[in-house]
Amino acid sequence: MSSSPLERLQRRFVRSVTFAADADLIAAVTGGGRLSAAEAIGVYRDAYPARLTEALGETYEACWRVLGDEEFFAAARDFIARAPSRSYNMSDYGEGFPEFLESRPHAEDAPFIGDLARLEWAFLRLFHTRAHEGLEPAALAAAAGSESILRLGAACVLLSLKHSVYGIWKRDRADDTPLEPTEWDGAQRLVLYKRGTNQIFARELSVPEHAALTALAQGRPLGAALDTAGLDEDGARELFAFAADARLIVAVVGG
Repeated sequence: MSSSPLERLQRRFVRSVTFAADADLIAAVTGGGRLSAAEAIGVYRDAYPARLTEALGETYEACWRVLGDEEFFAAARDFIARAPSRSYNMSDYGEGFPEFLESRPHAEDAPFIGDLARLEWAFLRLFHTRAHEGLEPAALAAAAGSESILRLGAACVLLSLKHSVYGIWKRDRADDTPLEPTEWDGAQRLVLYKRGTNQIFARELSVPEHAALTALAQGRPLGAALDTAGLDEDGARELFAFAADARLIVAVVGG
């Protein structure tokens, strides 16, 4: 099916704003006030990277604080040049920014920056995810058996990071004390989740706890997930109690 004249005009406008000005578009539009058509389109071209930079700054606020204005804006400029937005929603922009930050020279001074960005991106995605209705603890306990498959809700994100960044992310904005290597030293595993409301909670996980929840998220039966993770009886009981209280589980299948 051929596109309509309006659709063709819209595509030319997008190309002119995100890449190079389209001569056919300039010929087809009229500038406003004293602006020529080319100058009017130029206003949008200038505003486009500024808006994407603003979107990155809103999503990766902690990374911005760590890097400072000069380095963050330079990184944003280079990223925008390589990765134009593919969505009408600005909050969708920046998925590849963590890996991009990790590849830049500043990563030698802030080796945790990629993981900090991953945490911020996960938080944003979860923020825009509707809170699920998890099973009540009593209902979960009554239904779950060793062969049961426990379905985790959509408003639950598991993270495995090479650096400890949760404390950096939570740091007070007014705290400009230089970060010490001990603050990011060591791997970190987290679960971010919503519990009935839009408030986001976080819990740091041990290696076995993260392995068990990951196995459950992959569809492994409860008993196999706990055995694979190497959790002892007390550890399994504690993790199950947390998952129940946090309403992480939305359904129990079989068992």
